[in-house]
Amino acid sequence: MASGLERADAAILEFACRWLPYGGPPPDEIWIGFGMTTPRFDRRLSKILESVAAREVPAEVRARLRDQLSERARRWANRSRPTVSL
Repeated sequence: MASGLERADAAILEFACRWLPYGGPPPDEIWIGFGMTTPRFDRRLSKILESVAAREVPAEVRARLRDQLSERARRWANRSRPTVSL
C-alpha cells in the first residue's frame, strides 16, 4: 500500500481497495472501522486519492475507486432530493 501516507489515510485506502470488488464498503462497516459517515469517508478517500503518495497505488485501481465514489455520490444525491407530489 502507499507507504508515503499517514497511517489513518493508508488504512482508509486499504479498506476501500479491499471492498472495491463488492461495490464499496457498506455504511455500517465504515462507521465501525473509522467512526465516520459514508459521505465523510468518501470525502476523505477522495482527498487521499488526490495525494502524491496515492500514486503508488496502480492507476487502474485509483480510477476504479474514483468511479465508485462518483457513483455513490450520485446515489446519495438522488436519496436526498425531495419528491414533489401534485
